[in-house]
Amino acid sequence: MTPKEKAKELVNKFSWIDCSGDSKQCALICVDEMINTDINKDYIKVDGYMYSFIEFYVEVKQEIEKL
Repeated sequence: MTPKEKAKELVNKFSWIDCSGDSKQCALICVDEMINTDINKDYIKVDGYMYSFIEFYVEVKQEIEKL
């Protein structure tokens, strides 16, 4: 799943909240929590490309902001 696909998935998971942009804000909060947590931050293989954990979620956050 690419960062763009992950961004859409996260925003869609919060779409039940309302259509005024709150779902986007919730997804951004979720991504910030992922970036700032102390979980395993090694590498993620996505479509044959290796991302660092942080790099992947920073790109997800950028894609959310574009939505």
